[in-house]
Amino acid sequence: MLSRIIRKLRGRSPLAAGEHQPLDPTPALAASDSHAVVPAVEPSEPVRKVDIYAENAKWMALAAERRFDEAIRLCRAVIDEPESNFVASLFLGYAHAQQQQHADALGYLRAAFALNGGDYYANLLLARTEGAMGHVDEALSLYMACCELAADSMAEPFEAAMNIAMARRDGPEGAALSRLFDMLYAKDKLPLPLALKFLFFWRRDADLVRMLEQMDEGADEEQKPSFRRIRSVKDWALENREGYQSLGAPPSIRLVAPTEVYASDPHEQQVLASQPYLAELRNARIVSASSLVYVGDDCVVSDVLADELYGNQVSLAYDKTVLAQRPDALLLAPIGTTAHLDEGIMLSGLASNAYGHWFAEFLPKLRHFEKHPRFSSLPIIVDAEMPASHFDFIAALVGNPLYRLETGHALNVGRLHVAPTTTFFPVELFRDHTVPPERQASWSAESMQYIKDKMAARYPLPAQRSRRLFLSRKNSAWRLLRNEAEIIERLQDLGFESIFLEEYDFARQVRTFGEAEFIVAPNGSALNSLIFAATDVKALILGQQNSFNWGGWLGPILDLGFKPEFMEGEATESTSFKHSDYVVPADRVRTKVLAMLGS
Repeated sequence: MLSRIIRKLRGRSPLAAGEHQPLDPTPALAASDSHAVVPAVEPSEPVRKVDIYAENAKWMALAAERRFDEAIRLCRAVIDEPESNFVASLFLGYAHAQQQQHADALGYLRAAFALNGGDYYANLLLARTEGAMGHVDEALSLYMACCELAADSMAEPFEAAMNIAMARRDGPEGAALSRLFDMLYAKDKLPLPLALKFLFFWRRDADLVRMLEQMDEGADEEQKPSFRRIRSVKDWALENREGYQSLGAPPSIRLVAPTEVYASDPHEQQVLASQPYLAELRNARIVSASSLVYVGDDCVVSDVLADELYGNQVSLAYDKTVLAQRPDALLLAPIGTTAHLDEGIMLSGLASNAYGHWFAEFLPKLRHFEKHPRFSSLPIIVDAEMPASHFDFIAALVGNPLYRLETGHALNVGRLHVAPTTTFFPVELFRDHTVPPERQASWSAESMQYIKDKMAARYPLPAQRSRRLFLSRKNSAWRLLRNEAEIIERLQDLGFESIFLEEYDFARQVRTFGEAEFIVAPNGSALNSLIFAATDVKALILGQQNSFNWGGWLGPILDLGFKPEFMEGEATESTSFKHSDYVVPADRVRTKVLAMLGS
């Protein structure tokens, strides 16, 4: 970006070191002043001339290689007073900001702004730095000022201003930004996706709908973004006389906080599971890797988003169909290629490719679907890009034909059968959410038992169960046990073997748990497979100090007859961050294992 600034300024003459180009050069003396007395000037040293743009090219070359310290030193060696030189102060502000040295950057960028406050990039770089320093009022003012200066695109400053002013939408700042939007959009200064987002977040819904209707009027609706209101399955089905069958009262779920002393000092509570139901939605549309169901002309059904208590704290950041999200509505991307299926069961959705979600969120729905009188003949819709083990898993549970929904494709379904998750089950919550742990995605003993019984019938437990296993998470992207290698080394002489379940096919995973006498594992989704083991298996689970929603796993596991033990480590990041890496002392792990072995 800075190179564009330099190209813009190249037409000026080289400046002497320490000089700056005045914004309003002093006019020449008028003829009537020709006899004015000019004070004598003492001779001085010759002023060293510097080609500022040639020098800047050297700084920029270093900056392009991320050698910012060298570039800063070179700049300061050439320019005696960089605060008095627009190009030098702008560059130094930029270089310091790139190194997150915002306090240093701020001084230089404020100097550049004082020298040339009408420059777009002086405003933009200063706005970024003011924002990084927490000066949101100053940043908002500068970003909005950028939008009224000469530049090729206003997308960056306008979007930054929009993000800052979001919380002030109903105040004077929001009103001012709305007026600025109207001016910029009339001048064709904003890209269409940004314009749609602004109207969406500013709740100018009538304008948004009108803009969507005017887009490529000859194109199919599937090729356009859409604005849709959020509804729950039950509300939509009953209002539109769709098929909806309640399957009885929601069961109670036992939650047990997984502490090191839970067996002797338990902290338990009960929560209700979701209301079980079967629903049949007519002429519904779904998209691969998304749990949203498009119904009617302008609605989308989602029980998790429509949850009365916590739906507004669910983030759809990982759902690629969602362009923008607010508590009551979604702005959705064009659907794309669409096929048709007369009837099917929905088991596709966001995070179906993740073992923990496939196991705990999707497959337990089958116990509801099996109550449908024609269940065995109905195709089950799944995401085609799931791992092979996921397909083996569902095949071990039911024999229905599968419809594989390809990535990037959509499907119109004449009659779509849907069922709820066991509990409120968000894939992701906003970072500042206030959802209590007991309300975040629990198992139930009933859903665990359903899967356990099905798998036991297909894979009976062996008579000999003697393997001692350490389930490695070394290949995971988050929540790593930082000293895993050290712990494995301390357990090897006790007969433990380190295994990577992701390298096994599904049948081998099930058999491996069935052969286990003792399992040591960092907490993670692989531990769902503990139900494939014998109930007398010894299990030690390693994790952070904060157990998050693991109480909703431990309670049902205990109800099934398992008795795992826990050991708490120390998070390497914030203890409030669910996916933080952590460390558990290896000597503590070995001592605990020996005690559990009775040694």
